[in-house]
Amino acid sequence: MLSLCGVRLVSLQIVEGPTLAAEGQAVRTQRSDVAARRGKIMDATGVVLADSILTYDIAVNQVNIRSYVHYDKEGNVVGRGPAEAARQLAGLLDMDAAELGGLLIGDSTYSYIKRNVDAVTFRQIRALNIFGIEWETVYQRIYPNGNTAASVIGTIDAQGVGSSGIESQYDTLLQGTPGAEAFEIAPNGAVMPGGKKTIVEPTDGGSVTLTLHADLQHVVQKLLDERVNQHNADWGAVVIQDVSTGQVLVMADSNLTEPNRSKVQPVSAVQYAFEPGSVGKVLTFATALDAGVISPTSVFTVPYSIEPPDAGGPIVDFHDHPTEPLTATGILAASFNTGTVFVGEKLSSQQRYDMMRKFGLGEKTGIELPGESSGLLPPASQWVGRDRYVNMFGQAYMISALQQSSIMATLGNGGVRTPPRIVKSWTNADGTVETPEAPEPVQVLSKDTAATVVKMMESVVVGDIGTASTARVDGYRIAMKTGTAEIVVQGDSGLVSTSAGVVPADAPRLAISVVLYKPKSGGVSSWSAVPFFGDITRQAVRILGIPASEPATDLYPTRP
Repeated sequence: MLSLCGVRLVSLQIVEGPTLAAEGQAVRTQRSDVAARRGKIMDATGVVLADSILTYDIAVNQVNIRSYVHYDKEGNVVGRGPAEAARQLAGLLDMDAAELGGLLIGDSTYSYIKRNVDAVTFRQIRALNIFGIEWETVYQRIYPNGNTAASVIGTIDAQGVGSSGIESQYDTLLQGTPGAEAFEIAPNGAVMPGGKKTIVEPTDGGSVTLTLHADLQHVVQKLLDERVNQHNADWGAVVIQDVSTGQVLVMADSNLTEPNRSKVQPVSAVQYAFEPGSVGKVLTFATALDAGVISPTSVFTVPYSIEPPDAGGPIVDFHDHPTEPLTATGILAASFNTGTVFVGEKLSSQQRYDMMRKFGLGEKTGIELPGESSGLLPPASQWVGRDRYVNMFGQAYMISALQQSSIMATLGNGGVRTPPRIVKSWTNADGTVETPEAPEPVQVLSKDTAATVVKMMESVVVGDIGTASTARVDGYRIAMKTGTAEIVVQGDSGLVSTSAGVVPADAPRLAISVVLYKPKSGGVSSWSAVPFFGDITRQAVRILGIPASEPATDLYPTRP
């Protein structure tokens, strides 16, 4: 029997010993993830728009805390159990002692009592050495610039996964890779002193640098909120693009709040589409000029009302006026629907459709944001009846505020469309920096035609019959077009007030697009979107340091 016991002892200690020890270790060891720090989102100048800071989630082992005894320095008992722990912790956690005491009572071995506690407070809690109080490190997402570009930045959900905006689009890059932590536990579930150790270090996430300029973005958002409230609009959006690169410098939405996981905010400039109204006339004139069927000085006799046989009723201008001769420039400056139909009739529907497609209508721009709308552009074969006429002046199709700015950027860039982009670069977890591949530019129309359209649009602002005189900015030549579209949504009629153009007209640097959706007061573009365009321009040229214009050259005549 002694021999058998000796053999068994040798087997347990030498042969099976390592295996049994490992099994025992596994039984009393638990693992948990160590959070990786989510990467930053920054503007083009390095201003941090979203960041992550280290915080701590405080938890309690409700079983162990029953045994807690608080001794003073002399070894005297000060208090015991959950009630004493609550008294010590309430002030640090900014909680009511009675409410906190209730959270400490129960049978759970791990229950959260306060999340996202800052590092200073955590160190004070640890110094109390309360038996039964546990913790884990986490990262909290913060937004140093509040609601600036909040819809573009986007949100993360409760699990730390991007759920909208750039946070969603670049989630894999920003997330990083969690590490792992192991700790030994006693039979009662308590973590053994000194038992926690990190066995796999986390890899922090990379960062994303946007093309936005935070200072200008902040100013434009404030102006937009004021204008939306002034005109009681449903929503508003502003896009400012760099003409030569297509980079988005501002993408502003109205009434934004700081990113919050419980409230996903849409990027209306990208996700919402609308009828552009008379801004769309620019496409008709650009197509006619590029086809050589009109010139800026071509003369048309323009009445207040016309009634094509297949239009299903008269087509009229916004305000009554006598029948008068105007040049093509004059028609564009005065924004007459009837004259625009005369210009459009010189083209086939297919010609106009093909040009609209070249400008990028009816398709997504490819901007690095989720949920982009492609707008709505029916094929030319479906342009029948009244639709064939009204789409000459910006109705019966839909575009986004970003597509609208892209149209103007194309005209300002010598007829070359560079698809808009909002990501400047990103930095990988290993520190390497990458820039997105430049999109392929598209020659939409000739350089001469583009320059002609821009020069014609100057008359919209400074011409004697132009509709955008309230957009003037001292020292800068502006080329733009106004638009007011009548819409009916679920039986409710309203307006869409738009304006879009380039600044400075003599050497275009910025393309600006403004949308006020369903303003209830002062909704006509000349009273709302146009002066707003001027306000934005003043701030943009100041903040971005854009030089003043050269003296104006002779513009095309508006009358023969």
